[in-house]
Amino acid sequence: MYYFRIITNVDRERWWGYPGVTLTVTDLQVIAPAEVTEGQSAVLICKTTCSLTDPTFIWYKNRRDLTTKTTKSNELHLQPVSSEDAGSYSCAVRGYEHLPSPAQTLRVRYPPKRVSVSISSSGEIVEGSSVTLTCSSDANPPVEIYTWFKGKTSVGKGKTYTISKIRSVDSGEYKCKCSNEVGHQDSI
Repeated sequence: MYYFRIITNVDRERWWGYPGVTLTVTDLQVIAPAEVTEGQSAVLICKTTCSLTDPTFIWYKNRRDLTTKTTKSNELHLQPVSSEDAGSYSCAVRGYEHLPSPAQTLRVRYPPKRVSVSISSSGEIVEGSSVTLTCSSDANPPVEIYTWFKGKTSVGKGKTYTISKIRSVDSGEYKCKCSNEVGHQDSI
């Protein structure tokens, strides 16, 4: 509640404006789930307390206009959600694009993807040398368990697998399996 007070140059003359004025600030707000799992659907809502006649809502992701996501409805539907949908979303009303909502972050959980194995050695790989295999992937949440396989046999755990003093019996195909709470994926 705001009140007006008038003070004049005449000594002790003061007036107060009662009952006062209420100032209501209307703005846009994006309502979104904090986190969603890849493959599910998500609905983001552009909430407003302003009473506009027939507004057109514009959606932004990471401050870029989603030109295909302009709608008369105040909802943005993501079906099915993919890892590429993660980011900061905001909205605006056409004609008031200079007054967008504060950004709301959408996090997407997904199983490991693009699992790959890299190899490093102390030089040429010959009998008696050592080799380290490193597993990497993209996942959210991050990979919790790395499992190494030689053929179909599990040979170790951890992001790296080292073979010291390599011998001919160590020859074979090595793969890494990455797992998080959403799922798992093997290296190619």
